[in-house]
Amino acid sequence: MRELRHPWQLLYRMYRHIQPVLEREFGAWYERAQRIDDPELRKQAMASMESKKFHCQGGSVYATQVIPHAEVIVPLIVAYQTISDYLDNLCDRSTSLDPVDFRQLHVSMQDALTPGAPLRDYYQYRDEKDDGGFLAELVLACQRYAAQLPGYEKIKPHVLRLSCLYSDLQVYKHIAHDQREARLLSWWEEHKSENEGLFWQEFAAVTGSTINIFALFCMATEKEVADEEIAAVNQAYFPWISGLHILLDYLIDLEEDRLGGDLNFVSYYRSEQEATERLQHFIKQAKASVEGLPNPAFHRMIVDGLVAFYLVDRKVNRNQPRIYTIARQLLKQAKGLPSLLFYVNSLLVRR
Repeated sequence: MRELRHPWQLLYRMYRHIQPVLEREFGAWYERAQRIDDPELRKQAMASMESKKFHCQGGSVYATQVIPHAEVIVPLIVAYQTISDYLDNLCDRSTSLDPVDFRQLHVSMQDALTPGAPLRDYYQYRDEKDDGGFLAELVLACQRYAAQLPGYEKIKPHVLRLSCLYSDLQVYKHIAHDQREARLLSWWEEHKSENEGLFWQEFAAVTGSTINIFALFCMATEKEVADEEIAAVNQAYFPWISGLHILLDYLIDLEEDRLGGDLNFVSYYRSEQEATERLQHFIKQAKASVEGLPNPAFHRMIVDGLVAFYLVDRKVNRNQPRIYTIARQLLKQAKGLPSLLFYVNSLLVRR
């Protein structure tokens, strides 16, 4: 992978080489979503793409490391993230609260990471079934592009493990409100011993990110992927960088989720001070953890970019004092020209 050292290099590569591929792929899937037969499935697919395109944009930043492989990596990231966002809407905003249904839907995410795996009836336990092949086509696209990565077999067990944890979270957090917290805590007990130093809600947040998977996709563009490098990336992202990603996402939605009765992992901190200190801890650990990675400057920019991207959101304002106060403290840790460049770029993208 060609090393990225400066934020202007990353932004140039993103807009010059990655953005055109991203827009083409995203546009094609959006047009495909418009042709879904079932009105409820069509509604959720289009809503997920309209409101969460920035997930594909953020994920595609990883492809700036591997420009010669952009025509494989970007379509793979866009297709996989589109599955993730579509299923999130089906579980969170649609007509079912059935964990069996949620589990079956998310089997598609593991099939997508397993080239050659046969397609299944992902809508088996759901009333709405006729998507005209939309989800199956996304799965097949992921399989096709993953199979083109020279080192994919080496990273495959790792991305499947992360995908299974992600699916567990989606099942447990979307069931009936009076059951979800107990099930999440029970799930935490199964993984607690492997994740010392985390709170239960932090572990859950870590599993909700797909960027660890995208980092591994880029590593697999090389045929020989060292076990030590895979381990270093996994240890940096799980928990620190992935956790920071999702905790920031929940932070800016704190008030909105409170009003809507939605589960929010930041709300489980005992105080505003504790929330600030834990998020500061994640930023510090994320920045420290990247130093042992291949191309550490790139991953350091990812950390700065995450902080900038989420904290320029319109929800961070004086009318929401809890979010605003925490955000101001976090921005103090993001100093220097790289952070300023990412902050300005994020301001343009988000607003």
